[in-house]
Amino acid sequence: MPGKPADGAPRWARRLRLPEEMADFSVRGFHCGRPDSRRVLERHARSFLTGFNTAVESAGTDRVHERLSALDGGERGFAYEGAGMACALLDTLLFARGRRLAGLLAGPGRPYVHLVHVGAGWALARVPLPGARGRLGLDPLLQWLTLDGEGFSRGYFGGRRAVARLAASGPPSPQGAVRHQGLGRSLWFVESADPERIADVIETFPADRRGHLWSGVGLAACYAGGADDAELERLREHAGPHRAELAQGAAFAAEARRRGGHVPEHTHRGVLRLAGVDMATAADWTVAAERQLHGDGSLDDFLAWRDMISGSALAAR
Repeated sequence: MPGKPADGAPRWARRLRLPEEMADFSVRGFHCGRPDSRRVLERHARSFLTGFNTAVESAGTDRVHERLSALDGGERGFAYEGAGMACALLDTLLFARGRRLAGLLAGPGRPYVHLVHVGAGWALARVPLPGARGRLGLDPLLQWLTLDGEGFSRGYFGGRRAVARLAASGPPSPQGAVRHQGLGRSLWFVESADPERIADVIETFPADRRGHLWSGVGLAACYAGGADDAELERLREHAGPHRAELAQGAAFAAEARRRGGHVPEHTHRGVLRLAGVDMATAADWTVAAERQLHGDGSLDDFLAWRDMISGSALAAR
């Protein structure tokens, strides 16, 4: 067929490929003074790029699943996040009503449902068409994780300047609260998992946003890793009055890793230190809280989900 290479992937879609330099912290202007943490986090960023580029180069999601299944279990979630961005981007540009995303979430992609929804948020941040989220066929509750993806993309692509602009912006809307969770996750990468630098950045934000940011930091710390035990303890101390939100993010990471079927050692360590309980207990908090929701898939439901998990963390102290 004209305009398509042998495997059926559109040539124009291949032009969407993201360059490897996007994973290089020195190119992005991120903190490079922590070589061990940088190495871990750059590996995750490269896995994201692998997932994205695989998805834009492949005619169908079967090929995506095949290639991503060959990745290390600890990296596969990041790759599915990247693939989620690519599929959502193509579905949006082609008005495909979530066909590629549905294929990505079928079979081998289902355990990474949280990451795929976050990845879709990266796409929505790049192509902010009215009503695009509603046309992607997303899970009613998890669709709000696209807001987390939007917030993360703003920090990761925009770096410190974008973070500073957001710190000086007006009060967040309810949707902005979840975007700030994603922005907090991005700080883990921008500052190479440095507890003091992250805490200093969060202090530049108005008080009503700090809990959302710490939630994202807890999620990134426990899902991505990159900090040792002493640094995790310092991170918890810096969170101060927002330790429950930090623990809530850790619980989100615990359940996402458990669903993916691979729980690395850094997730066990991180959850124990940031949430004060073992990984399985924290993951169970998220499941128990979800069962108490109204089930209408509203943003209020999603925010209540987070609040109930934070409440479980407070009760466990």
